Formats: sequence, C-alpha cells, structure tokens
Amino acid sequence: MKLRLAAEELDHHNTSQHDADIKAGAVPIVSSILRSCSPFFIAKSEVVKYCCTILLHIYRCSQDRARASFCTDGFTLITNLLEVIEIQYRLGKLGDPKCLLLANDVICKLLDVAKVPLTMVKNKDEFVSSLVSNINGASGKYVMHLSLKSIARLSEHVENKQVMIYVKDLLRSVEVGSRHMDRYVREEAAKILLNLAWEPKNKSEILLSSIETILSLVADGGSQLYALKTLGHLGTEASNKIHLVNHNSGAVISALLHVTSSDTTQASMGIKIMGYLTCRSTCWNIGRVPGVFTTLSSLACRSDHLAPSAAKTIYKMATHIHYRPKMISEEFKTVHASMLQALVTISYSGSSEVLKYAVKAYSQQASFRRDRIQMIGHKGLLTALSMLTHDENNDVSHYAKEVLATVACDVAEARNTSVEKLLRCVPLKSKTKVKQPRCYSPTSVMDEFHFDADFHSCP
Repeated sequence: MKLRLAAEELDHHNTSQHDADIKAGAVPIVSSILRSCSPFFIAKSEVVKYCCTILLHIYRCSQDRARASFCTDGFTLITNLLEVIEIQYRLGKLGDPKCLLLANDVICKLLDVAKVPLTMVKNKDEFVSSLVSNINGASGKYVMHLSLKSIARLSEHVENKQVMIYVKDLLRSVEVGSRHMDRYVREEAAKILLNLAWEPKNKSEILLSSIETILSLVADGGSQLYALKTLGHLGTEASNKIHLVNHNSGAVISALLHVTSSDTTQASMGIKIMGYLTCRSTCWNIGRVPGVFTTLSSLACRSDHLAPSAAKTIYKMATHIHYRPKMISEEFKTVHASMLQALVTISYSGSSEVLKYAVKAYSQQASFRRDRIQMIGHKGLLTALSMLTHDENNDVSHYAKEVLATVACDVAEARNTSVEKLLRCVPLKSKTKVKQPRCYSPTSVMDEFHFDADFHSCP
C-alpha cells in the first residue's frame, strides 16, 4: 500500500523535485526494497512492479542528476533488475510480462546516461565482470541484450576504450553475442567492436582476435553498418592493411564485394573501404580475389553515386599494378589483364567523373613501356582510347590524346614509321561525336578498327 501511494505521489514532471528526491537517497531505498524481494520475485511481483514504477517516475529528473545516480547506484540497481528480467523470462507463460517490461524500461533509462568514465562508477570492476558473465553464461536473450547494451554504452566514452579492451573475456563475450539468433543482440555486439576500434591502440588487438567476428557481422543485415565502420577504422591503420587483405585468402575483400554487389545502402561504404585497403603492398592480392575488377567496373558504369567511388578504386589499383615480364605465375598476368579490361569497360561510362578516373588510370599505365605493350595488345583498349579523344569533356579528351600518342610511339617505333602516319589509322567515323548514349557489354567487345589492318591501308 505504501509503495502504491509513493508511486502516485511521484507521478509528476517536476524535474527539480525529482532531483531533490534522488539527492535525498530515494534510489538506494527503492533498490534495497527490490533487493529484499530476491529470490522471491515471483511471489512479490506486485512489489517489484511498484518499485520499477517509482524508479521510472524518479528518473524524470535532470540528465546530470540521473548520470550521478548511475555512477553511485547503477551497479546494484541494474544487477537486481537483470535478475528480475531473467526470472520472468525463464517462467515463460507463468511469468509476469508487465514486470519484465517495467524492469527493462528502468535499465534503458539508466543506460541513456551511462556514457561516463568507468573511474566514476562505483564497483566498476564487479559491474563490468557481471555483465560479461551474463553474456558468456546461459542467460536469456533479454539479459544478454541488456548486458551487451550496457557494455556498448560504457565503451562510447573515450576514457573507457583503452581500459575495456583488456577486461577479461570481454572480446569473447562479444563473439558469443555476434552469433546469437536475436538480431538486436548481434547489433549491440557490433556496436561494442565499433566503439573499441575508435581507439588507435586497440586496433591491432581487435584485428588479431576478432576479425572473424567482424566478418560474420558484415554478413548480417542488422549489424552490417557497424561492422563495416569497424573494418573502415581498422583499415585506416597502415600496418593493418596487409593483414586485412591477406586474411584467409582474401575473405575480407570477398565480404566487401558481396556488400557492394548486393545493392544495399552500405554498398558505397564497402567500395570506400576497398579504396582504403588499396596500396602498393596490397593491390596485387586484392586483384587476385575473383570478381574484383568485374564488380568494380560494373558499378562504375552505373548512373548513381557508386560509380565515381568504384572508378576511383580502379584508378588506385592501376597506379600500383604494373606488368612484369618475369612474372612466374600466370595469375599475376591475369590480374593485370583483368585490370586493363576494367579500364576498357569504364571507358564507356556516361559519367564525366568516371571517365576522368579512366583516362588518369590509362596515363598511369602508359608511363611504363612494358604496360604500354600490354595496352596495345589488349582487345578493345585502343578503340576505347580513340573514342575518349573525342569526348565532350576537355580534360578527358586531353588526357586520352596524350595517352594514345604515348602508346602510338611504341607502335611507330616497332613499325619504323611516324606517329602522325600511325594516328591517321583511326577511322573518320570515330572522329564524329556520337549523341546517343554509349553502350558496352564486357562479354562482347567489337573493335571499331583493327590496328594491323588499318595500318596497312594507310597511304
């Protein structure tokens, strides 16, 4: 009866009065009543409901007072409420769902102000250890979700990131949460990894112990965004790029390709992460992953925001991938040929921004004689270049003319003739601007002219 009257008395929105009630010690009193009900939460469910209702009314206080209450009473209160939730969940139909929901609402109220340094939290070590134990133990989905959510909120504070990474079994508990059947549990696990990955000192530890966990979350729709952001943070560290690309024979790149080709809202982020990972040390291994250039070139030919990002990634790879005559493995030669084919494909894009990346990539390849030889022999490449020389964008046409002239020098030297005579081999029909949208199929390339035949027909 007294609890019911107290609940009615405290049911108001006077923030300053609630602040005064908390300052006077209302929360520890209610928490002690709640603790006295254990382990008889079933028989005393009405008492538990009144206690939770009173706490919900009291926490209509100011943010600062609620934050202070979390620091002093959070450990005891959340531990007792999680016990209430677990018992009611285990009882199933025999339990009191309203009791479970009220306890859940009180914890969520506390977690809204839980972004505080652990040094300010009373019994911080026992608090975090109990949360980790809840996850690694045989807890129900509600307790596991709230325990992971509590850790996620605490890990948002900058001072806690370095400390929490070394909490015993914390990363293992995140792995357990990432495999849970409930999507909200997996989402909280992904948030923890993202929060911890913000700290530069944590990146190596996360990479070594949790890369498989991150990849499993990338494949999950609900937690995909957080997992991709985690990969992005890890990929910004230069020492991590090689490890990420080489992990499990390109598993990271394969996962990113799946994201980019699935036409989801995270496709753009997947392309950007591939761009982060592309450097001199990783480009060959990225190119060896099946479907990389095919996927990127297909995306670059689209008419949306993905096209420039995909073209930029191809350009970055063309900057570092160069043909080596003494390549032992045919696989590396295939990588270079696939890259040239990707450049041919994106040359037929309708976007000027994509075409700028295409001609810049051609320019990077044309800087090396051995690459120019491969360009000359690649089907459709010279046709694409000659077409780009007549593009409406001046920058595109200028770069294309320079590249075509550079490539023509090698052919002219081999044929013992002049560059001017050689360039006259380009048919007149290709010099007129085509107003229809260009169309290209990567599986069937029909050259507008054949270099050998056109050369012999020159006067």
